[in-house]
Amino acid sequence: MALISFFSAKGAPGATSTAMLVAAVWPRPTVLVDADGAGGDLLMRLPAESGMSLTQHPGLLTLLPLARHGLAPGVVLDHSQVVQGGQRVLVGLETAEQADAAAALWPTLARAFREIPGTDVVIDAGQLSPRAGQLALAQRSDLVVGVVRPNPASVMHLRERMVVLRQSFAALGADAPRVGVLAISDVQHPEEASAAISAVRAESPDVIDLGQVAHDPRAERMFHGEPVGRPERTMLVRSGRSLVQRLTAALGPGLAPPPPANRAEAKALANGQVPSHEDLQDETPPPSEEPADRSTKKRTKWSLR
Repeated sequence: MALISFFSAKGAPGATSTAMLVAAVWPRPTVLVDADGAGGDLLMRLPAESGMSLTQHPGLLTLLPLARHGLAPGVVLDHSQVVQGGQRVLVGLETAEQADAAAALWPTLARAFREIPGTDVVIDAGQLSPRAGQLALAQRSDLVVGVVRPNPASVMHLRERMVVLRQSFAALGADAPRVGVLAISDVQHPEEASAAISAVRAESPDVIDLGQVAHDPRAERMFHGEPVGRPERTMLVRSGRSLVQRLTAALGPGLAPPPPANRAEAKALANGQVPSHEDLQDETPPPSEEPADRSTKKRTKWSLR
């Protein structure tokens, strides 16, 4: 099964939100893994399916002790939790000290993630460096994606980190993951995203250009446990579907992307673009798709497939 890791070089450009977005719109079932070496935050962002808060038990904290003796296929699912809307998540560790102590077990976890029956794994690797314990997860991924914002500091840090990480991956030979970069920016200024990606790839031309994800703060509230009406119609989710098409193309023909919602969107996606506001207004949703009440609207936050 596919294993995709998202990371940042410094700060918080949006790697966690992008991983959550991709997990939500991926065309097959997914487990979202919070592997941020500085301590995960999915625990604080999302409510459980019951409406209560997520807890660290079960999660990586309960899975890691078992990894000392190897993990059977499917055990990972036993230590995951389901958030409202149905997305399955593996809650991360609380502190960097816990992540460092588990460094030797990350390779075992990576193998276990690949063996989850019928399920792909999307990893939020947080800030990734050659010394990070979770680097072992990235090294065993099919695709490792850096996230950048179109500002000089973000571009500079990711460009330098890409060079170092690719050197560490080169030692893996044919088993090295493919590496890509995407930019989160305002859809009204796609040239800023293109310029940021080009600058990151200047010293790493074989890094895959994965395009733009919409900077959409209002829609992103769903990744903080807040209800968002008709999330599938937001620029964030539309750009996420476009990203999924590019990711599946980078992985190979094993996964089919979800179909576009309308002809205007299909044309934009075919050109590797984020659909415009006009494109998104081409189609009026049928009344039957409207959530019946607020509780239904909350449960559709992650029901984006």
